[in-house]
Amino acid sequence: MLGLLLLCFSLGAVARRIPSLPRETPKVLNTWVLFVSLPALVLKTVHGVALEARFFVAAAVLWALFGLAALVAFVAVKRGWATREVAGALALSTGLGNTAFVGVPLIEALGGPAAVAPAAVIDQLGTFLVFACGALPFAMSFGGEPTRPAVVLKRLVTFPPFIALVAAFVLRPVVFPAAMDVVLTRFADMLTPLALVSVGWQLELSSLRGNGGKLALGLSWKLVGAPMVMLGVLWLLGGEFGLTDRVAVAQAAMAPMVTAAVLASEYRLAAPVSAAMSAVGALLSFATVPAWWALTARLVSS
Repeated sequence: MLGLLLLCFSLGAVARRIPSLPRETPKVLNTWVLFVSLPALVLKTVHGVALEARFFVAAAVLWALFGLAALVAFVAVKRGWATREVAGALALSTGLGNTAFVGVPLIEALGGPAAVAPAAVIDQLGTFLVFACGALPFAMSFGGEPTRPAVVLKRLVTFPPFIALVAAFVLRPVVFPAAMDVVLTRFADMLTPLALVSVGWQLELSSLRGNGGKLALGLSWKLVGAPMVMLGVLWLLGGEFGLTDRVAVAQAAMAPMVTAAVLASEYRLAAPVSAAMSAVGALLSFATVPAWWALTARLVSS
């Protein structure tokens, strides 16, 4: 399965260099993933999953990790350590993980179908809500625009995966017909190849120039520091260290969210920094996330 992920990622990078393919291809793929495949996955998996307290703990840690990144950015600007543009871009990149486009497929490859449900729940309660309710107003503020609660609320309640999440909770007492389950499965199965082809296509290595130090600092925290925090919190809580805990650590270890670069560009932050973080982080995560997965396996068996 991991080979399939790398193949899809590579196909995207190669397809970008085919002149006959439209430049808007990633937007089309992203739209399908966000409006069809991811909602189908969320509705199918969350509807039947047994909720655990650890889901909400993991989501809360992801919220705290973004809050910490935002706080460091505010302090860095106030002390004159970094410009608002660079500090804002780094906060978005280090505080938001690619838990849907890369995270869910990669965790499924490592943990099998049983790992998909906790990955989808933690992604929606954690990263997605952080993006909609935290990162968006943060980017607006750092970009010099007034934060408008109405804009944030509208983006939240009209986002298809969030609608699917609410529907999954509301419809939990309802048994889905077999035909509906088949349809949801088919749409959800498209998420992995399409998402990773899109990520591979958007790999922009030219954004690395002049950003080496920032990348080293940001990715060290995102790929190593953040999962260490998640692991430490779950370990301190005690109890049996199980599959949900392993998924939570892996989600915290994911590469920076691709959309962070889009958000940085939209609000005039240092978009090349976010783009470089996403590109290099995505490549490195194919090695670092499996390493974290192997490490947490030792905790389960100990």
